[in-house]
Amino acid sequence: MSINADDGIRLLLIEDNPGDAKLFEHHLTTSRSESFPPATVSHVTSLDEGVEALETDDYDLVLLDLGLPESSGLETLDRYNEAIETSELRPVPVIVLTGLKDDAAAVEAIERGAQDYLVKDNVDENVLHRTIRYGLERHRQQQELRRQNERLEQFANVVSHDLRNPLNVAKGRIEMVDSDHAAVIGRNLDRMGTIIDDVLTLAREGKSVEETESVDLATLVTQCWDSVETADASLSVDEEISVMADPSRCRQLLENLIRNSVEHVRETVSIHLGTLDGGFYFEDDGPGIPEAEREEVFEAGYTTNEDGTGFGLNIVREIAEAHGWGIEITDGSEGGARFEFTGVKPGDTS
Repeated sequence: MSINADDGIRLLLIEDNPGDAKLFEHHLTTSRSESFPPATVSHVTSLDEGVEALETDDYDLVLLDLGLPESSGLETLDRYNEAIETSELRPVPVIVLTGLKDDAAAVEAIERGAQDYLVKDNVDENVLHRTIRYGLERHRQQQELRRQNERLEQFANVVSHDLRNPLNVAKGRIEMVDSDHAAVIGRNLDRMGTIIDDVLTLAREGKSVEETESVDLATLVTQCWDSVETADASLSVDEEISVMADPSRCRQLLENLIRNSVEHVRETVSIHLGTLDGGFYFEDDGPGIPEAEREEVFEAGYTTNEDGTGFGLNIVREIAEAHGWGIEITDGSEGGARFEFTGVKPGDTS
């Protein structure tokens, strides 16, 4: 929800310390701020009571003390998340409360789903109100993004099944068409199939990467090379290039870069994958990409190849950004195009 000063807000406080609970209730229910809505606070002293309250009533936000009798620290947050998931309850934003200042624990709490991490001694009315407003707004944005991803997945399923099936039927009937037209129809059907594949990739690969693992790019790009039509092109790779990435999406990125060089440059192109400080690069020895066009080539639909779909490099950028990487086109060492990926976490080289 977006907070509105004219609306009421229902908060669940899970706190076993009576003094802290009384202080938080005071901050929340006696507000003199015109920007903070009237708050109703329900107070329980254990996690089990908190989950039971969420099962029976609707709340806008949970304030969770990490130092409960049943558990302490981030274990409490994990138990809360597990209970919510097991009970299949509606997602409710949670702000954790603690008596200890620990920056590492604060970062970890956010990564585990908390909207914020408050040290009790540092909390006053203004800090609490501001934190709740920001937490509710972030949660609203997260839920909207989740709904958009669900709609995108539904769209991808329609493209995958409802369009691909009649396309396959049409391909199966080509031999029944006059031979003068069959080749043209076949090429266009193949192009339609490629467009469908690229649209599906865009729909599914643009999402943020949640889990990564150590990926050996030298091995992966060699595997990609074997699965892509490369004609007389050649590939060279630095010996050790290990990064933290989603392997399947990284494979898609490399395959699209290979196709781009082979199909848009020339069939005899030489390609090299190498390391950068904080990343890696992919370059070829083709004519390169003019500086004025280097942003444009990443746009969906842009292509200089009459048989291209214009989605290849757009997919590369989407996958890079989903990992949180920067991507830039520069001149290659042999005068061709060089794609530099930065902000990349190194993988395990042991």
